[in-house]
Amino acid sequence: MSAHLRDLDDVDGFIAADRDGLLRAAATSGAHVRAVAHAVSEGVLAPLEDLRPRAVVIVTGSSTTARQAAEFVIALLASRIDVPLVVAPALPGWIGPLDVVVVVGDDPGDRAYADAALRAVRRRAELVAAVPVEGPLADAVGTERVADLSPRLPADTRFSFVRLVAALVAVCAAFRSVRLHPAPPALHDVADALDAEATADHPAQESFHNQAKLLAMRADDPRTVFSGDTPASTVLAERISTALFTVAGIGTAAVDEAGALARLRLPARSGAAVDPIFYDPDFDDAPPQQRPRIVMATTVARRWSVQQRTSAIGDVDVVTEQAGAPDDPAASSGRGAAAAEFGDSPTDLTAYLTIAVRADFAAAYLELTGASAR
Repeated sequence: MSAHLRDLDDVDGFIAADRDGLLRAAATSGAHVRAVAHAVSEGVLAPLEDLRPRAVVIVTGSSTTARQAAEFVIALLASRIDVPLVVAPALPGWIGPLDVVVVVGDDPGDRAYADAALRAVRRRAELVAAVPVEGPLADAVGTERVADLSPRLPADTRFSFVRLVAALVAVCAAFRSVRLHPAPPALHDVADALDAEATADHPAQESFHNQAKLLAMRADDPRTVFSGDTPASTVLAERISTALFTVAGIGTAAVDEAGALARLRLPARSGAAVDPIFYDPDFDDAPPQQRPRIVMATTVARRWSVQQRTSAIGDVDVVTEQAGAPDDPAASSGRGAAAAEFGDSPTDLTAYLTIAVRADFAAAYLELTGASAR
């Protein structure tokens, strides 16, 4: 682990301690999304344009990050696209020539990818590879044509969530004969937004307005639980928790909104809540029960409604893609916000991936400060 630091605004200390390039790796998500956009513009997915597939099957292998990326895309797009999206760790047996198979992940040595590619090619299904096409996977594909969305830049696999999401969104948007409404934002625009977030999260930005450093302060608390108010934001919360452990060794939980709020209500109902300032171990039988600190991921358009549901219950921090978003629902949301307020929309892609990049930076900051050793 890198040298321990204590000051989140010690820029020189961060740069000296970051021998493995963690901050640089966290900042490359925009570049990876832009690389996917370039691949699409070059016609990599042209074979999919005229298809109306029976199903799009996403094979994740043993990768937790790939599974989270697939579940995130399904939560975001499945109800808005006229083709079934299926996620599985290995290729199902019913695959045929009417299907599109997408293998996503980082490890080309995972035999599930090679098996999926081999059987997809044998059964004449369309194959898309968002895994490096090398090793067993390259042997399985052989000379067959494959839509190659593998990473074009050096990648730290701990920060691959955004790249995998971009690849899956590109596949879903490639079918001209399949309705996807509303359409997700252009990947070039998403990449620009992620680059802007990376700039805002740079170590030179002071902690009082650097959202990644503020998120790191919240996560460096054993009571912290991440949550989301919709299916996609709940998967994002799980992704944040995974990134914090993988990068920084910080163990946090992730639950949906109902589970988080149920836990916040429980001490008040049971009468077990005790203000820690009045606890005396010499006279009291048991330590007071600590209430969790919930970090809720959502969008600016839904921020106001989330605050209304949670403000009277307990310690809930609402995190959106924009810092200091207004609390007024009319001001915080534009046209069409009433529909967006009740669930996920493909247009939320940029907002969610911005939060994912911020969480990657927060995990890097916690690793460089040696938070897991404290």
